[in-house]
Amino acid sequence: MRLFPYRVWIAVMIFFSGFTNYMMLSSISVSIVQMVGQPTIVPIPACKRVKGGTTTKEINRTQTTHRVYDWTESQKSDILGGYFWGYLMTIILGGVLSERIGPWHVLLWSSLLAAISTALVPLFADLGYVAVTCARVVVGMCGGVAYPAINTLMASWAPPQEKGKFVAASLGNTFGMVVTFAVVGAVTHATGWPWGFYVLAMIMVTYCLFFGFIVSDEPEKSRCTSQEERDFILESQEGHLNRKKKKFPPFLKIFSSKPFLTLTFCQFGSLWGLYQTVTYLPSFLSNTIGLELDTASSLAGLPYLARGICCFIFGIVGDWMRKKKIMSVTNIRKFFIIFSHFIPAVCCFLIPAAGCSAAGIVILVMIMQGSNGSVAVSNLINPQDLAPNFAGTVFGIMQTFATFAGAIVPKVTSAFLDYYDREYIASTIAFAIAGGVYVICGLAFVLFGSGETQPWNEIPD
Repeated sequence: MRLFPYRVWIAVMIFFSGFTNYMMLSSISVSIVQMVGQPTIVPIPACKRVKGGTTTKEINRTQTTHRVYDWTESQKSDILGGYFWGYLMTIILGGVLSERIGPWHVLLWSSLLAAISTALVPLFADLGYVAVTCARVVVGMCGGVAYPAINTLMASWAPPQEKGKFVAASLGNTFGMVVTFAVVGAVTHATGWPWGFYVLAMIMVTYCLFFGFIVSDEPEKSRCTSQEERDFILESQEGHLNRKKKKFPPFLKIFSSKPFLTLTFCQFGSLWGLYQTVTYLPSFLSNTIGLELDTASSLAGLPYLARGICCFIFGIVGDWMRKKKIMSVTNIRKFFIIFSHFIPAVCCFLIPAAGCSAAGIVILVMIMQGSNGSVAVSNLINPQDLAPNFAGTVFGIMQTFATFAGAIVPKVTSAFLDYYDREYIASTIAFAIAGGVYVICGLAFVLFGSGETQPWNEIPD
């Protein structure tokens, strides 16, 4: 007799799918620091400047034994942005492919390709930054298909009353980022930056081996699932999910659906706040507050740890509320917008109150991202509500448009940093804008969002 149902193993593999996906995304942010030669004249952080004194200082750089490259800031930004351009190219395709050929194929082969491309980065670096950028675009294309495929997998395996926990498992990405900062930082410090890429590639290949043996597209195809569990999953999904071969997604109906458009806008706001933290918090703590880079990087990982832990808690609470029928599905989704959007907005507005206190800033951002973990039962789970038959496609389209926040946020932040010469006020304005976006997008979902299955989810005979 099993201690727990087999779908728990599927949830575990969903966790590691998100975990490894974000390892591939975030690793370059750490590695590129050692890949590029560093200047000896650097700005003094705003919180460490003496009034009326100089704004720059000269430092001695430690000599390294591994290769370094003389890439400009613009070239570095191309490398860092390569992943996102690849991601945008394939995310809609990932939903369609996973619904047509199955998420097992999409996740397995894209993960293997990402591992190969990552392992080749040290070789491509000698060819120039363009080659490295191309490798990162390929990794991003592999990452683009991952989350739509995960949503398709969840739609097949998760009973409606357990979807919150499954979506929470998919947020293993936050733990992946925390671990990557620590592992890649330690490996590159000990052995040089090339091994940071090799180790991640080996981790990804190990994940692929486990995924290939454990996961099946749906319960009926799994040899390890008991008949009792298959019957339970199928019966609980009856009326929601059609297991016949999927038709081509109804794109016109999707794009004209008010609940879908509202969901996409809501996700845009959530990602704006997330990318504000991902792209700027380490720099804020180091360049403005004045912490050492290794300390700033370690502290910058804490909000993602809080987000990962809280998303599981919110997932359990949300599933309990649905099981007990405390609210309708729509009202549950709207209720948790308080935590996913409105509380993070308050934290953004309070950043100026922390002043130059690194502890105060980190605590606020931890509350901000921890509370945002409720996306597991608000907007991130909503594609499963609106159209379980096309959950991968709906997620892919939603995420494609929402991900443009990742291209806008760095530009907005850098514009204020340049205008105010990296003074503290620039950071407070950037976070205040993120707070405003949180409020506007969250309010739109409260007014116009829905948790009901839409008519265009039906697949005609």
